[in-house]
Amino acid sequence: MTPAPWLGIVDETHQACVTHERPDLARRLRLLRDRPADGVRVAVLGFAKQGKSYLINALLNAPVCPADDATSTAIPTEIVHAEKPVATLVRGGPGLTSIEERETVELDTLPDRLTDALGTGEFGDGTGSLTRAEIGIPRAFLASGLTVIDTPAVGDPRSPRTVVALDVLARSHAAVLVSDAAEELSAAELAFARHTRMWCPNVVVVLTKTDVHPGWRGVAERNRSLLVDAGLRVELLPVSAAVRQEAARTGDRALNNQSGFPALLAWLSAESARPPEEAVARLAAVASRAALEELVVALRAKLDAPALQQGINQVTRLQAAQRRVDDLRRHTARWQNMLSDEIADLTADIEYDLRERTRKIVQHIDKTFDDADPERVWDEFRKWLEETLAEAIDTNYAWLGERAEWTARVVADSFPQPAEQSRADVRIRDAPDYAEGVSPIENPRIERFKLGQKAFTGLRGSYGGVLMFGLVTSLAGMSLINPISLGAGAAFAAKSIRDEAEMRLKRRQAAAKSVAQRHVDDVFLRFSKECRDLVRGVQRELRDHFGMLSEELFDEASSSREAVQTSAVHRDWRAAELKREIERLAALHKRAGTLATRRAAVTGPAKEGST
Repeated sequence: MTPAPWLGIVDETHQACVTHERPDLARRLRLLRDRPADGVRVAVLGFAKQGKSYLINALLNAPVCPADDATSTAIPTEIVHAEKPVATLVRGGPGLTSIEERETVELDTLPDRLTDALGTGEFGDGTGSLTRAEIGIPRAFLASGLTVIDTPAVGDPRSPRTVVALDVLARSHAAVLVSDAAEELSAAELAFARHTRMWCPNVVVVLTKTDVHPGWRGVAERNRSLLVDAGLRVELLPVSAAVRQEAARTGDRALNNQSGFPALLAWLSAESARPPEEAVARLAAVASRAALEELVVALRAKLDAPALQQGINQVTRLQAAQRRVDDLRRHTARWQNMLSDEIADLTADIEYDLRERTRKIVQHIDKTFDDADPERVWDEFRKWLEETLAEAIDTNYAWLGERAEWTARVVADSFPQPAEQSRADVRIRDAPDYAEGVSPIENPRIERFKLGQKAFTGLRGSYGGVLMFGLVTSLAGMSLINPISLGAGAAFAAKSIRDEAEMRLKRRQAAAKSVAQRHVDDVFLRFSKECRDLVRGVQRELRDHFGMLSEELFDEASSSREAVQTSAVHRDWRAAELKREIERLAALHKRAGTLATRRAAVTGPAKEGST
């Protein structure tokens, strides 16, 4: 047996709904595919307290549905033709393959049974809960296979009763939307009418309770305008269930015409007269097209989403990422040159500072020993020299640490991120004892002018004075040794002793200066080498730190650039995939429309309540 053409369309649409994670749409199509109706099913839908159950009771001229202000329809109630009144409660799980349990009850007791089940919470989706009620009554216009279904009131889309009503709609060939004549259609009712028209091929809007609302004609006209403005070409029929029931009770044909029900019965008769093949094909086509339209709308929303419409922004981001990578490359050369320059300046400044401090010490040494006698002050001077050199070295080291930290801040500030994140922790070890690695201060050679040396120097100096003045005075007839020559010899002796003492002092001062200056030079050489080593250590530490930081920034920028590139490729691929899927679903949508059109052409024109 060749499967019906519509079955393939529904299968493809169902698979598309599963693929695009729309279980609600897939469930409705699965119901339509696996449990197609034998006759024509007409669903009566509407919001709460709009008079659905009153309408069905008046339509069938039988109290088949509970219709009071205290209760509302909780499960679908299907009314079909039967030779004698019968009611059946159907229990079963949600699955299509679940075994249904059927319980026949008296029709008169059905409202009470439904009310009791509502009170005990027997309605639901679990196994053993009531899923629907079936009622059979002897009515001529139902004999052609027409099924009228009273549905739970719609409302919140997440409500289980709304879901049940929409599932019924998915398997209905026609729909009757019920609205109270008290006021015009609300925005929610118009939205539901639009949804119903998408999923059902034939829709009529019934305006109820015209008997209690004198202004129903104005409401009806406004509702027709609202439906036209909403793009819904559906017929609107005003009716009164109370007038219909009174006409049935009295047999008044004119009163029945006033109720508006003859027009509704004519619409239902036209729907029931449709060939079953045409009805199911149109239903399948409309349901498939409705599901496909929802899928296409969702896919187009994804296609138009900012994530897929950032072509220019993505290019801008890619260019910015590439510029950042290039800037980091250039910055690497800049900070390396900056570090080299700062380290060179630091080395020169630290060496100059140490040289300047030792130079001042040398100047003080010269000044000290220009006047002082090393023999008397050397011990005190040596202690001063040691303390002064230690202080100079400590000060030089402290300044080296400050300059190193300043250099680290300068280089860190050049990085394109907060300085707190890029600053290096420079560690400078404490200044060593200045005497480490340096020979102790030597004592200068001090020549003492002893008494014998003074006597010998005096005798040697007095000889010249005695001889010189003795010769001069001998011309005057005096002897060579006379008081004058002796006095001159004494004077010359004193001067010789004084000159020799001064020369010896100068030699001691020069020796002390030489010893002190050599020691200062030794200290300078020793600690200038220490400072250079420290500066090189700082350079290596900063180079390693900023090199690692630069690599991290470069890797981050490269990763960002690659992420933008990958995102752009993925975006283009995703957009192309969405476009291909939209085109595929649009083609399937067109096939579903062609199927319905071809089916209508084969079976011939039929009167429709809506187009």
